[in-house]
Amino acid sequence: MLEREDEILQKEDERLQWEDSGYLKEILECTTECKEVEYKSAVKFDKGTDFTAKLVKHVLGYANSGGGHIVIGYAEQSDKSYAPDPGLTEEIVASYEQTKFCNHMRKYLRGQDRVKVKIYKKEYAGIKYPIIRVYPFQEHPFVCTDDWESQSKKGDFILTKGDVYIRTESAETICCVKVDINALPEWKQLINQIAMTRRTLRL
Repeated sequence: MLEREDEILQKEDERLQWEDSGYLKEILECTTECKEVEYKSAVKFDKGTDFTAKLVKHVLGYANSGGGHIVIGYAEQSDKSYAPDPGLTEEIVASYEQTKFCNHMRKYLRGQDRVKVKIYKKEYAGIKYPIIRVYPFQEHPFVCTDDWESQSKKGDFILTKGDVYIRTESAETICCVKVDINALPEWKQLINQIAMTRRTLRL
């Protein structure tokens, strides 16, 4: 089953590779945050930080909202626009390694499918930027299965067990519904029933 999923993902990547090349350049040039694109400052990928917890939240939100891209290495300006972060280094770029990133995501997706991501290192103006492409879920929306309490603000949880995150039109990642993670099988059955009902109504 996993081999079949990998094969499908590989074919999809090949089909969209030429499109992605142009699109990735576009989002590095036209830096306006939207539902499909999130910009983040030049911070190293480290599973023990609030920054990475926020990345996990955005990935889950994108996967539940049709997919999207997260660009690493752009800092927010005073006018709310984004510009290349001078703090981006080769070490930071190298820290965004696909296998390591995906393995970390598994902690927050226990009992569920793997979230599909692809990490590009796109060169622009002589500098490589990590860009995380997130694919939409295949069958069931993803439910976060672990907590992450902010290290800088105790009592504030960046990730909450049972939350289902989505992206909004205002470029925010929010929780739209809470699920009892002990009832994940029933949650999946509900989603299957909704899909089946919609198919029936279309006949």
